[in-house]
Amino acid sequence: MTSDPPVGTEPVPTVPIKPWREALAEGRFGAAHRAATLANDTSPDVRAALSALADVEAMVKDKAWGRALKRFGQIEERPPIVSWPELEADLACLKRSGEALDRRRPDEALSELEHVRTDLWLAEAETQRGTALIYDDRLDDAAAAFERAIERDPMHYRALTNLGNIALEEGRIDDAIGAYEQALKLNDNFANAHHNLAVAYRRKGQLNRSVRSLRRAQRLMQRRDTEDARDRLGSLAKGRSARTLRWALYAALAIVAYLVLHGRGML
Repeated sequence: MTSDPPVGTEPVPTVPIKPWREALAEGRFGAAHRAATLANDTSPDVRAALSALADVEAMVKDKAWGRALKRFGQIEERPPIVSWPELEADLACLKRSGEALDRRRPDEALSELEHVRTDLWLAEAETQRGTALIYDDRLDDAAAAFERAIERDPMHYRALTNLGNIALEEGRIDDAIGAYEQALKLNDNFANAHHNLAVAYRRKGQLNRSVRSLRRAQRLMQRRDTEDARDRLGSLAKGRSARTLRWALYAALAIVAYLVLHGRGML
């Protein structure tokens, strides 16, 4: 009897270029923008809208909720290619559910996800649903949610990483390593995948690889924290002198450096 290949051991799939309307209907905004640009058969306002939606999609995958909503709000020309009010309302739901997951409130997150009305954010919604199910120790159901996310969007690196987390939890170390490596082929700047890959390598006894992955994760996390600190400081810029803001930024960077050097938890 043959068994299925381990999760993550296959090469990263080459996603065929679909017509832009088909990719758009699947909520793959980046793919839709690329297809529309290559076909060169759309108006400038449609291409501009697709470009903006591709930016929003990237920010959603990165869980940069504030930036995603801000970018969405900057879309001035909104051609009738999607239901813009529904898309924005669903994005706000995903922000609330994602923040609930960050606070380890899976029931609250699942409740928010019930309010997502369109399928255009299906990959992200299923990724969040799977994360909530992991918190409830429903690993089989969580894996099914992550697989649905990847079926809709093979480029969703967080869903792949979460499949690796399930494999790691179940002691399938090689499967976990394969999933993390596949996720990093899609986004080598995803700190969580580097960190969890370091854990998997350590469990496998490959300490040198573990240390390299952990250092990479720490550098990326420090950079992300610095960017977040700058964003927060930017919102305080009005009415403050440049000198005051500089000192505040130095303090934030010092705190980030301290946390990294003292092994702050990554997840």
